[in-house]
Amino acid sequence: MTRPLLDFVRVPGPAHAVLAVTGEVDMSSAHLLDHHLSAAQTDHATVLLDLTAVRFLSAAGVDVIVTAAYRADETGGRLVVVAAENSAPHRTITLAGTVRPIALSHSVADALRESDREPLA
Repeated sequence: MTRPLLDFVRVPGPAHAVLAVTGEVDMSSAHLLDHHLSAAQTDHATVLLDLTAVRFLSAAGVDVIVTAAYRADETGGRLVVVAAENSAPHRTITLAGTVRPIALSHSVADALRESDREPLA
């Protein structure tokens, strides 16, 4: 049985959605991340992108995340990326040196606390 490269679980909340991703995000699967992330952003102003179960994140994945962050800004929403410190996704995002800062949190619980405290712009 072949395991999919990526798996997605979206958990909607009252004012946000958590999109949990499992697997590897590379140039052959980044379009799947974009599709699921875009759908989550269409339905919710605040999206927490949980990458804690992602084993690999390529530059193509970072590009999808940056695009989603711009999309959130344009619609008055918010995107928070959850990646454990020293994990592959956290290191890749940090080392990418993106022009547009990506909001990073170390856990979904921390991200939820932050989103409850900070009003949307």
